[in-house]
Amino acid sequence: MTEVLKSRLVRYITANVDRSLFLSMEDAIRTAYAKAHARALEDFKNTSPARPRSQLRRYMIDDALAGVLAEGSPSVLDTVPKGEQYVVVCSGNVTLSHVELHENTWARPAKHRILLAKKNAILEPVNLDLFKEPPPKLDDSLHVVAVVLHPHPRAKAQAEPSELLITVPYTNWAGYHLDIPIRELLQAYETEHEPALIDEAWPTLRDDLQKVENPNEQKSG
Repeated sequence: MTEVLKSRLVRYITANVDRSLFLSMEDAIRTAYAKAHARALEDFKNTSPARPRSQLRRYMIDDALAGVLAEGSPSVLDTVPKGEQYVVVCSGNVTLSHVELHENTWARPAKHRILLAKKNAILEPVNLDLFKEPPPKLDDSLHVVAVVLHPHPRAKAQAEPSELLITVPYTNWAGYHLDIPIRELLQAYETEHEPALIDEAWPTLRDDLQKVENPNEQKSG
């Protein structure tokens, strides 16, 4: 993807999501992360705190995001099969969620992640031969994921994530259309653009992204 299209994608996100939402998200994640570490050390003095710390991170981050993102109308949804929950928040034409990963790893397959990522299927070609029936109508909005990168398990510093990224994943989670640190996205809000230079039209941006990600795909007409 060209830098021009990356910039347009960033501008599209900043046009649809208020800066305060990302600030609240970053603060909630970092606070929950530190809290999970402190709680694990307090409760597990004789055995390794690594595994319970990992679980605490996940649940505390979910709970914190569901609370501080109330202004963005968050939804706390049940996974399929039921047993876990995940949080999504909608702002404009953007659906925002989060996932926690170790560096150089990809999100594990999960029905709710696949369902959310299908929002970005509009950016990628669909081979209808793979379907016995026509695919369902896709939600025409952009799925943005905050990726919380964990420090190495043997690293001494475990009270904060190694990085917090804002991404736009492929539908199969095998890569990203966009992958930048949250601080870089927040800085983008400080840059003023002439309204005429900001292409906020989703169909145009969507089509241009699709062309670049899939240069060999030709639309039939």
